[in-house]
Amino acid sequence: MSTTMKTSMWLCGGVFLVAVVAWIYQLWQGLILTNLQNSYSWGLYISGLAFFVGNAAGGLVLTSSIYLFGVKKLKPLAKLGALTAFANVTAAMLIVLPDIGKPLRLYNMLLHPNFMSPLVWDVIVLNLYALASGIYLYILLLPELTGKLEWLAIKVDDPHRFSERWAKRIAPLALLFAIGIHVVTAWIFSTQGARDWWHTPAMAPDFVAVAIAVGTTVVLLAAALAYGTGEKYQEAYRILGLIIFMATAVHLFLMMNDLVIHAWYGNAETERIIDIAWGQFAWAHIFEVVAPLAAAILLMTDTVRRSLAMLLASSGLLVAGVFVHRFLIMPAAYNVTPMNMAPMGLPESHWSLPIASGRFFPGMSTFIDQYSYSPSLVEVVILLGIVAYTVLLILLAIDRLPILAKEQG
Repeated sequence: MSTTMKTSMWLCGGVFLVAVVAWIYQLWQGLILTNLQNSYSWGLYISGLAFFVGNAAGGLVLTSSIYLFGVKKLKPLAKLGALTAFANVTAAMLIVLPDIGKPLRLYNMLLHPNFMSPLVWDVIVLNLYALASGIYLYILLLPELTGKLEWLAIKVDDPHRFSERWAKRIAPLALLFAIGIHVVTAWIFSTQGARDWWHTPAMAPDFVAVAIAVGTTVVLLAAALAYGTGEKYQEAYRILGLIIFMATAVHLFLMMNDLVIHAWYGNAETERIIDIAWGQFAWAHIFEVVAPLAAAILLMTDTVRRSLAMLLASSGLLVAGVFVHRFLIMPAAYNVTPMNMAPMGLPESHWSLPIASGRFFPGMSTFIDQYSYSPSLVEVVILLGIVAYTVLLILLAIDRLPILAKEQG
């Protein structure tokens, strides 16, 4: 193990342990440590859920497509794709725990599931997806589970042939799982009819497009760090860059299409939503558009793909833009109170009914109709810890399992 690898693993492990301590502290004190409240019940944690699910979906879309469509140039990256998918889906499952406050609530969901709730679908799909990505990764690893790892391998006559055959057979199902996990995540938002900002059929296909863009970028990032930017993998990186550009273009089209329709036919409520989205958060919205687009264009260029520093910077820019996009799902939805009334004599007007924040601050009203949410330190530390967990799991797997192509040692 190289010094850089060892240092990275210790660093990630340390950050994760700090996050575990922060979560235990939150369990002790309650969700009051977060900046969430009655009127703004989802924040950084659920943004993280959508982000990790996208990374996971994109990784398995890429891996299953390699075997489904026979893209041989990408085969050395197949195990990396399955690994990043598994690591990110388990991270998505972890980020739900601090958001629900008390983990025992999951036990109640298992005892009394409400199948009319998309949240129940998401729990089911997350677990099935973790199982599917783990099985797919195992099948890809099977031919190389030899020596000290032989005890992990199932006994088959020809492991290489078995692996190839079953990787192709499972590929269509894996692709459906990968798309389905993000469609269900999108439905969690878009089926909340009281939140006009989410109430759009474009959300599910847009989530899938974003997932393919960012998930492929995560695989490209991991591949560049593992294999470098030598000539051997340039064709694979070129294909990944093309996938990233096309998925980003589809995402931006769907997002802008939705905004144009809202603006064109918008009523008073929609105008307020757009005012919030492009008012207080205007610079963040500009970043969520410009950063992924600029990064996708850069990753299409040969010069960027041959420079490790430029490739990492461009990939990081796209990932950052997508994370901001995930975070911006929340503000415009939660700053439009779904309860309102028409004042007497003004039938065309609607006044939002203030609702209790759930918090008491001396000298301030307990009732609000708008709230400027920003994550607390505890929320940020826990999210960073789960990011560190994801990286640590990938590094551990690369160090202990035959994830990388043999040519790279």
